[in-house]
Amino acid sequence: MSRQQEQKGFFKTLFSKWWAWALVPVACIALIFTALIISIGITPESVEEVTSQKVEIQEKLDKSEARREKVESSLEQTKSSLKDAQAKLADSEAKLKKAESASKDKKEAGKKDSKALQNKLAKSESSLKETKEDLKETKDKLDSANAKVTELTKQLKEANDQVAKAKDEVKTANAKAEEAKAETEKALAKVKETPAKEEPVKEEPKKETATPGSFHNPVLDLDSSNVASTIKSNAEERWKDDYQMQDYEVQQQTSAYNQLKNVAVDSEVKQTQMENALSRWGYDFEMVQYEYNEQMNAYNN
Repeated sequence: MSRQQEQKGFFKTLFSKWWAWALVPVACIALIFTALIISIGITPESVEEVTSQKVEIQEKLDKSEARREKVESSLEQTKSSLKDAQAKLADSEAKLKKAESASKDKKEAGKKDSKALQNKLAKSESSLKETKEDLKETKDKLDSANAKVTELTKQLKEANDQVAKAKDEVKTANAKAEEAKAETEKALAKVKETPAKEEPVKEEPKKETATPGSFHNPVLDLDSSNVASTIKSNAEERWKDDYQMQDYEVQQQTSAYNQLKNVAVDSEVKQTQMENALSRWGYDFEMVQYEYNEQMNAYNN
């Protein structure tokens, strides 16, 4: 058996005895007395040095305590800052979520607005297409109306030529009448120179002299309701499927009819020319008015 094993066995045996435990306090008291004796034997310089070291250690301890308190205060501030930072982070996260939600709503609204704009654009394009078609149709109608106006102008020119020709014929007839009148006067002069039996002279019946107010406007004899219906039917027949020109024709003819009704027919010439114009042009009151005005202008000149 080795030495170490023997020592272990000794101490094990020793500590198993009760009196061995009783020796422990005695050993501690002896140790204390020994320390006191040693401390008494220490020199004053050693005590002062120990005291100085103790003060330095206490100062270091105070500094360490102050540092510890400062660190604890800094730690508390750091914890408070951390809490504030966490609160700000939570607030920022809430704001971020709110912003994302608002952005999502804006995107949805933008999509809806874009769709609405696309629908409006489609409607505008459709309306523009319809407007172009209407413009083309209006242009065609305008070209047709211009062609009709050209035709009417041509007809009016032909009518004026006919009127001028009729005036020439009237002038020729008047010249012939003047010649016949002169020949008649010559014949009467010869008859007066030739002696003849006196015969009782028969008195020719005197022509009745027209009194003022005995002339009237023949346009007033026309039935106004019949005139309106005839003007409308003539416009519909003349301008089939062209309601704009129908309306224009009705307005022009009605205006001419109303003006003709207001013409003061106070002489035989006016009444005759009005009757002739009505007989020639019927219910085309624009041409009746034109011919009447032309004839009266020629008569007055």
